[in-house]
Amino acid sequence: MEDNRIFKELEELLDKLSVKIKYGRGYFKGGLCRYKEEKYLYLNRFDDKDKHISIILSELENIDLNGIELSKSIGELLSKSEA
Repeated sequence: MEDNRIFKELEELLDKLSVKIKYGRGYFKGGLCRYKEEKYLYLNRFDDKDKHISIILSELENIDLNGIELSKSIGELLSKSEA
């Protein structure tokens, strides 16, 4: 249940950053990419929520989040993943 709440908060954060989430199937890890001026985060539909959260947090480490208001739980997760 906690994973669903965290994933929802991460979805909202990506929306603020103008990053669209796309789901696909196949043999790929997932991650952030840019096509023309649009940014997309691809996730494998067969991975579980925990894996999706891990991929999003990993990609957020490479994005400048200055000036973006983060929830307490997302801020804590990002600081843990950077350590």
